[in-house]
Amino acid sequence: MALEWHTKYKATWSQVHAATILDRLEKEVFPYLRSRPVSEIKAPELLVVLRRMESRGALDTAHRVRNHCSNAFRYAIATGKAERDPAADLRGALPPVKYGHMAAPTDPKDVAPLLKAIDGFQGSFVVKCALQLAPLLFVRPGELRHAEWTEIDFEAEEWNIPGEKMKMKQPHLVPLPLQAVAILKALHPITGHSKYVFPCTVRPFAA
Repeated sequence: MALEWHTKYKATWSQVHAATILDRLEKEVFPYLRSRPVSEIKAPELLVVLRRMESRGALDTAHRVRNHCSNAFRYAIATGKAERDPAADLRGALPPVKYGHMAAPTDPKDVAPLLKAIDGFQGSFVVKCALQLAPLLFVRPGELRHAEWTEIDFEAEEWNIPGEKMKMKQPHLVPLPLQAVAILKALHPITGHSKYVFPCTVRPFAA
């Protein structure tokens, strides 16, 4: 039912938002509830799923997943597959998310340590490339995460982001500085066989 709801409404969302919702469902919900008939899922077992996210510090994700599930349950009710929305019963069951002000560094003295930390990153090369591109391109994390090789024009040194991926539904042209081109060319032999510049390494569950 969650997949049916997602398929029904994904045309009304941006491509990035639709992919994010599906990714959350596949990683956080389907492994635990996929085999359960939607009409039999109760609030306590859904709460266990949400608490898994809360326990690892992903409280914001837990709240968003509860909302996704609620939408799927309400769709199930509308189509006669369920009689109630157990996710609605969990309002207030999770602690609220406390958002702090995350000011971007603007003083060169603050920016330099960040760039040095990125340069010294010891994780995977693909992740390091993403970290290096972020301060060069000034795009949202989701836009960078869903960049496709077909959108990258090495000859023109441009990244053409289609409108359906943008929040304002307008295509966006990102000039690629020489440093960004060099990073992408170094990355291409590794992920160039994939649709995405930064492909997900988690295999999705079969529909």
